[in-house]
Amino acid sequence: MKSLMKIMAACFLLGITSCNYLDVVPNDTATLDHAFSNRSVMEKFMRTCYSHLPDPTNPWHYPAYFTSRDEFDWRGETRAAVMPAAMISRGLQNTNTPYQDYWSGTNGAKAMYTAIRDCNIFLESAHIPRDIDETERLRWISEVTFLKAYYHFFLVQLYGPIVLVRENLPVSASPEEAKVYREPVDECIEYIVELLDEAAAGLPDALPDPSTERGRITKITTLGIKAKALAWAASPLFNGNPDYAGWVDNRGKQLIPNTYDATKWERAAIAIREAIDLAEATGHRLYEFNKFAGGASTFAMNDTLETLMTVRKAITEQYDQNPGVLWATQEQFAHGKGSPGLSVLGNMLASLFPVLYSTDQPLLLNYMSASWHMAELYYTNNGVPINEDKNYDYSNRFSLRRATPSDNHESYIATNEVTSYLHFFREPRFYASLGIDRGYFELVSTTTNGGASFGPVIKSRSDEVGPANGHAAYTPKKIIPFESSGSRGIAGQVYTQYLYQFPLLRLADLYLLYAEALNEVKAQPDQDVYLWIDKIREQTGLDGVVESWQRAAYNPGAPSNKNDMRRIIQRERLIELSFEGQRFWDVRRWKIAQEYWTLPPTSWKTGTRVAEEFYVPTPYAEPRQVTFRDYLYPLRQYDLRVNTNLVQTYGW
Repeated sequence: MKSLMKIMAACFLLGITSCNYLDVVPNDTATLDHAFSNRSVMEKFMRTCYSHLPDPTNPWHYPAYFTSRDEFDWRGETRAAVMPAAMISRGLQNTNTPYQDYWSGTNGAKAMYTAIRDCNIFLESAHIPRDIDETERLRWISEVTFLKAYYHFFLVQLYGPIVLVRENLPVSASPEEAKVYREPVDECIEYIVELLDEAAAGLPDALPDPSTERGRITKITTLGIKAKALAWAASPLFNGNPDYAGWVDNRGKQLIPNTYDATKWERAAIAIREAIDLAEATGHRLYEFNKFAGGASTFAMNDTLETLMTVRKAITEQYDQNPGVLWATQEQFAHGKGSPGLSVLGNMLASLFPVLYSTDQPLLLNYMSASWHMAELYYTNNGVPINEDKNYDYSNRFSLRRATPSDNHESYIATNEVTSYLHFFREPRFYASLGIDRGYFELVSTTTNGGASFGPVIKSRSDEVGPANGHAAYTPKKIIPFESSGSRGIAGQVYTQYLYQFPLLRLADLYLLYAEALNEVKAQPDQDVYLWIDKIREQTGLDGVVESWQRAAYNPGAPSNKNDMRRIIQRERLIELSFEGQRFWDVRRWKIAQEYWTLPPTSWKTGTRVAEEFYVPTPYAEPRQVTFRDYLYPLRQYDLRVNTNLVQTYGW
């Protein structure tokens, strides 16, 4: 019988003292013989391995939302006083008690090395049960192998070089054997890819039953994460980064290469294409609203509204009805903080649900918002950036304009309402992704046939929403299901949730990643590069990138220049994947955080309902100072004292 001591030995690997094997189901024994005595308890242990997945719907502790204020923001400084993400965004990350500490599992984060330990326990013991079909056993082993790789990859994205836990240390390990090292980032990526290749061989291409197996791993998932891991290895943060030239451990190993290797992009491109080909071969395609089997339409809407719904429902559609999602979260059952009956996802969405003005009282649910700066990100209706469109009055973008029928904005902005010129003549993703002042917030309860009514109008000026709303900004409408609703009842404000599985990997992500890799591989961008970005643009009502720039941009030849095309692809990713928890990772791997994270927290001017006074961009907090050290998270000083072979993240 294997003892608890052998399992706990791994906890001392990195100075982690919070491991508790009794947290692993079943929780009535500390013996592995019982934990793997039959198929049923083995399945529970596998679910424990899944349970460590970082929750992308938790805005307090997941890194991708509020650690910077360039995509999401909160309404009022006091609301986020103790939010770990907010502390990071204020430049308060530290080495004594690091915020979002996924290495050790402190400050609200999950301990990824505990997750890896549990995966190793499963993989070492999966041969024990006898009442299980061998095909199923192989699938479960492959799923947990993927999870082991993914937890390593998650750590690499946050910390760069990490400790590789190929197997748990035995109880007989000496103190010196337990003092392990962070390995060079290239070795980390190679090990992750090795695990993913191993996992892919035993997994089904797609889920046999998507309606009952939501969130489980497939070969498509595995190839997609492999593609992303290799793209990270090829990107500027890890590929020839001179900022980390001095990062050498006590063995003399350079932990991040300072010499650029172009072949890494070639390898990434091959892996991305392999993932795309398998996804398309199994029926995955970009999502299109109202286009289901047989061409039947569920809602009667005009073309403009259908395009808006294509953007929103590409995220919020149910997993088994969304061919554009390759991997999504599992069902969320935990109750949200302060919101009885709401899931974690539901609690996040309730916090984002907009202020909806009515003739009696405004409905006030939200205290999180989209950053004010996101309004300038999206293209014009000509498909180019607002500061590059020769037909767009960029210098007067904060002036006022009244919506009239001749503007052809009746699907976006309430007719005769006055709002900022910034809100006019923008691409469909602008209106689908952002709830804007005087714009419609489409809800299924108010959207009618033919687009005659589009839902309530958001009115964000101070005496319309009340002082409790704090900084007037924007709502990330894209991730809020239009089937959800808010109301005011006897018990107070009520958010009626429409749960969906939050996407972790979309086909659109791989298309744009492939365009990025091809652009890096080729001496000059060509039709092969444009093809993949144009697939995305066509789905959202825009012309191709070459045609758009030639027709409307000050620099019509930008798509033919490799450096300019790199910036175009980066912006396309920031737009297409906005509010999906992707921007944080991309901005870091591209090494352009200084461009975005230093933007001052800004809003329209509060305290007034007068339009001329309201539409004044007003910074309300100090901008964050960013240096190269902020790209990677630090380790706890305690962990470094326990294991003297660990080296602190460079710069910390």
